[in-house]
Amino acid sequence: MSLEEQLLVRKIDWGTVIDHIPNWRADQVLKLIEVESLIKEPDVSVIVLKSVPSRKYGKKDVIKLYHYFIKESDAALIKLLFPTVTINFIRDWKVQKYVPNLPEELVGKVRCPEVTCISNARREPVIRRFRVLKEEGYVECYYCDALLEISSIPDFIAE
Repeated sequence: MSLEEQLLVRKIDWGTVIDHIPNWRADQVLKLIEVESLIKEPDVSVIVLKSVPSRKYGKKDVIKLYHYFIKESDAALIKLLFPTVTINFIRDWKVQKYVPNLPEELVGKVRCPEVTCISNARREPVIRRFRVLKEEGYVECYYCDALLEISSIPDFIAE
């Protein structure tokens, strides 16, 4: 076996593999799945591969979450932002391909780009919500009708 054909990272017994992430976009995916909270889990490891050769895409990023399954809502958001992504759940060394349904709405993860929107006011107990207008390439705030391009969502992930 040539050096190119060897695995860059060993296989995992259970967890999640997020593959075919566009080149140099893994950091945005990590932000979406709130990786900082995962790092505090004692059994969870996060493996990030950037700019890995890919026959189909030229270069890609890959994230392996050892001993952690991502939420379906996070998988759906990742697939909305990056349609090329594939998500695999690994159980007992076996790969189960997961195809998330694209969301009709986004709840809580994205902040409104309109600074005066009620959903951005800290004193208001309002949960951030957006309608997904997939065909138009936008999400729309439930409260102020502000539009946000789907490609811009990573810049508006709620803290």
